[in-house]
Amino acid sequence: MKDVIAIQGIKGSNHHKVVRDFITDNPLLLCFDDFRSLCKSVAGAKADFGIMAIENSIAGSILPNYRLMTEFNLHITAEYYLDIQHNLVALKGQQLEDLTAVKSHQMALLQCGVFFEKHPDIKLIEDTDTALPAREISETYKLKTGALVPDGTAELFGLEVIKKHVQDHNLNSTRFVKVEKQLLNSTSYSNKASIQFELEHLPGALFRVLEVLNNHAINMTKIQSVPIKKSKWNYTFFLDILFDDYRTFNNALVLLQKKTHNFKILGHYKQAKK
Repeated sequence: MKDVIAIQGIKGSNHHKVVRDFITDNPLLLCFDDFRSLCKSVAGAKADFGIMAIENSIAGSILPNYRLMTEFNLHITAEYYLDIQHNLVALKGQQLEDLTAVKSHQMALLQCGVFFEKHPDIKLIEDTDTALPAREISETYKLKTGALVPDGTAELFGLEVIKKHVQDHNLNSTRFVKVEKQLLNSTSYSNKASIQFELEHLPGALFRVLEVLNNHAINMTKIQSVPIKKSKWNYTFFLDILFDDYRTFNNALVLLQKKTHNFKILGHYKQAKK
């Protein structure tokens, strides 16, 4: 029986591309307009797991998604890095000079600014998703309108690629995580973990956490602070860490729990290739 996979966006979106590229090319999807609904579906067992963007190499972390993982008590069991590329597509037979408008997600439009500066007659229109405008163009046979979509999306909706990879540069990557209700049972191949904790406002509080990591030869690859909703000017810290041996990591956890408050393992998993 197939796993039910929750994503934000529709078929043809970047979330769908992650599923196709890394998990299965024939998924059973639950598509949602927002990340809250995605997390709620996983927490409520309507989906077996979800695929959720967590940070971008240019735009940075998606802070609300950290809060959602905490709110719905979800765990990270895998990660995936997707190079973000944008193709300009339209109905078959349309040319670049025919277009008067291009629709896509705000971030996609911003990431293709250099290209559209050369075509000032094209009006840029924001949408909630990268794939929705492509579906609309296909279903309504909308002439003179293009969309910015990931690789493979044009074929899904019977559209034609007018211009391939129109993004400003090729150093744009998004990290996606697989979220589930439970931690991975096996630790045999895990070499990366995401942890969460709070600290008192005391001199050296964060240093003492970093000291534990250093003493156990654990490499911190990311640190992120997120405001705590119900506690003014207090923060939750999220760390991604790499380790060579899970037993060493586990020994470090014992000490970290003593030096922090509300400590939680968000997940342990295999580091993905960037």
